[in-house]
Amino acid sequence: MLPTPADIAFAFTLIVLTAVFEHYWFWPRFKAGVASGAPNARVDGYRRGIIGQWLFTVIAAGMWVGYRRPASALRLTLPSTWHIVTGAVLVAVTLALGYYQLASVRRLAPERRVAVRPRLGAIAFLIPHTPREHRWFLGLSLTAGFCEEFLYRGYLTWFLSPWLGAPLAMLVVVIAFGFGHAYQGRRGAIRATIAGAVMGGVVLATNWLVPAMIIHALVDASSGTAGYLIMREREPEPERATTEDRAPALEEVTTS
Repeated sequence: MLPTPADIAFAFTLIVLTAVFEHYWFWPRFKAGVASGAPNARVDGYRRGIIGQWLFTVIAAGMWVGYRRPASALRLTLPSTWHIVTGAVLVAVTLALGYYQLASVRRLAPERRVAVRPRLGAIAFLIPHTPREHRWFLGLSLTAGFCEEFLYRGYLTWFLSPWLGAPLAMLVVVIAFGFGHAYQGRRGAIRATIAGAVMGGVVLATNWLVPAMIIHALVDASSGTAGYLIMREREPEPERATTEDRAPALEEVTTS
């Protein structure tokens, strides 16, 4: 089944309009909020990211169901046993690498962690600094793992395949994925492009979208957690009344 005009409009919105919106409004607002020291700037940004990605995913899934397209076209059905085993091995390797990364960061002395902070560069504003921010970031990681793989390696690859073929469609989607992460600076966009290529390779190797979803979520969560361990701060404690502050109240109670 070929894409419809509705698919063309949706793909254009996802690839072009969303990238322009994020580059000129969403990420500048996010950065400005963090730079101003607003206490909920990161959490608000994570929350908006989660809502936006799920909104696009729900629309794409609704169109898919509405046009009665098969799940196999999105590589969401179980592949052969060999492909399942390959996917499981790739997920296990990702888990092991993530564990090694976090263990290495945890072994760093406090002063060494501080020395590493400048290396985070253009993405430092995105890294969670408090336990609350870290919890929201993990939610964003899970969202990105499912939604971005569904939209990019699933929907958009299907959308372009009738004209380009699956391998070339995947390559174009990888480029679009990197372009969509231009807010991280040139190095960040290059890293995102490489990550997108790896995810595309996982999908092609397993003929299944699920391993890529899991790996994507694990990579984001482990990288964000590693950054959190380097950048973390204590959450401000609620103000407590001092003895002097409480004294007048006690006197009033006593004299009344």
